[in-house]
Amino acid sequence: MKRIMILPAAALTICLALPQFSQAMTVKNEVTAFQEKEVKYTEITADQLPEEVSKAIAKDFVGFKTEKAFKGDDGTFKVKVIKGDEKSVLFYSANGDLIKSEKAKSEKQNPE
Repeated sequence: MKRIMILPAAALTICLALPQFSQAMTVKNEVTAFQEKEVKYTEITADQLPEEVSKAIAKDFVGFKTEKAFKGDDGTFKVKVIKGDEKSVLFYSANGDLIKSEKAKSEKQNPE
């Protein structure tokens, strides 16, 4: 009688343990990392900006004057504009779409 009870108990134990092992083996962790390429800018004159970028600055930043302009190695443009004490750094695509706008840091606060 003992043999009859041990065999089903062993079979039950094995059956309950196998699904746990198979589930543990199918779990996968996937990590995707994105690294942003650092853009290198070369200074250009304001006359060298594409017409679309110049028009966008004139339309969206009325009264601002272009202080410096840069062309990125990815085809984007970085433009420093000024109006009184207010300074901004603008990033444009080649077709005049504003990518982002930042307030320029004061040179007195951050001497480099």
